[in-house]
Amino acid sequence: MSSSNADSKNLHAGHRKRVKSSVVEHGFSHLEDYRLLELILYYSIPRNDTNELAHRLIGEFGSLNGVFSADIKQLQHVQGVGENTAILLSAIGEAHKKADTSSVKRRFYKSKDAICELAVSFLKNENKEKAMLFCFSGDYRLKKHIVLCEGDEFSANFETRKIVACIMESDSSFAVIAHNHPVGEASPSGSDIDATRAVCVMLRNLGYALVDHVIVGKDSAVYSMRSDPRFKQLFM
Repeated sequence: MSSSNADSKNLHAGHRKRVKSSVVEHGFSHLEDYRLLELILYYSIPRNDTNELAHRLIGEFGSLNGVFSADIKQLQHVQGVGENTAILLSAIGEAHKKADTSSVKRRFYKSKDAICELAVSFLKNENKEKAMLFCFSGDYRLKKHIVLCEGDEFSANFETRKIVACIMESDSSFAVIAHNHPVGEASPSGSDIDATRAVCVMLRNLGYALVDHVIVGKDSAVYSMRSDPRFKQLFM
């Protein structure tokens, strides 16, 4: 090993030790986003400098949240990101989503605001379009939630059999559809409106009720179709 390589390794080791010691003493709040990401990358890249890669990842995905919201294949397209690093970053993002939604079944969802908050908690970090169904008991507790479609398979023409099966299997009284517009406004398209109308009619004929269709837009903006005077009659 050349002396320059040895010096470089010693330099990286010393820097890592200082960053870790700082976290032990002062916590994480003082770290800038790229420095926190640099620290996380230590655990999948044990020897090389991770500072440049941290900057590259945030530059590619726009923010720390964008990095953790990216899927494994997207992460692997970034120079310097191998399989282990991609899995680590994606797992952190998934763990955050699960922790963020772990208490949802213990709550009551009697108001529009509560239902909108629920939709945002599931969809705010998604970077692809995703549609979900939330099924509720008569006392407004969440009984079950499923993904109707997402990504390349996303379609506003929601699969009605999947919706009915979820409601019946969970013995729910009513349901809410929610989907996201990751880069657009929180407002319904023509196809969103047509699909919502079709689901409302279908469920009403079966003795069930769709009580809202919530759309989560960019920056967690949220829209309730039921609260829009133009569409309120759909849900009566």
